[in-house]
Amino acid sequence: MILKLNSRNSMKSVLVLAVILAGCAATPRLYLQYGKDLKQSDLERVLAENPLGGAENIKITPLGRGQGVSHHIVQIRDREIPHIHKFHDGTVVMFRGHGFLMMENHKIDLAHGDVVHIPRGVVHYFVNTGNAPAVAFVVFSPPFDGKDVIPVKIP
Repeated sequence: MILKLNSRNSMKSVLVLAVILAGCAATPRLYLQYGKDLKQSDLERVLAENPLGGAENIKITPLGRGQGVSHHIVQIRDREIPHIHKFHDGTVVMFRGHGFLMMENHKIDLAHGDVVHIPRGVVHYFVNTGNAPAVAFVVFSPPFDGKDVIPVKIP
């Protein structure tokens, strides 16, 4: 199908496209309540305050913790090592970038907006296939202390 556009229709089309793209580029806002304390932030602020250093491959930024969960922003420049969490379940929401998650023997392609649940004890690792660091929102249950990362060798 071919559409003929005059300059007025062309301008309207460009404006509609700009509004759509601006909505897609909006930074996620974070509203997290712990007890009576409601924490409000946005992804841009968290990343600006916790940049992934030039020599860092992975940065885990804790956002807060409740009685049964903890919330984190995870930035990955290249890849994780294969590992398990013996005591923690994790739910990952991709905010930026793309790559794949190896979970046991399953390869799962992930991009912006995708969600994956990783049960405790399951061997997994993420590989960033983009040019920029991948960024995810991760929820651990019970709250993650940073110590339950057990490297494993895969055949």
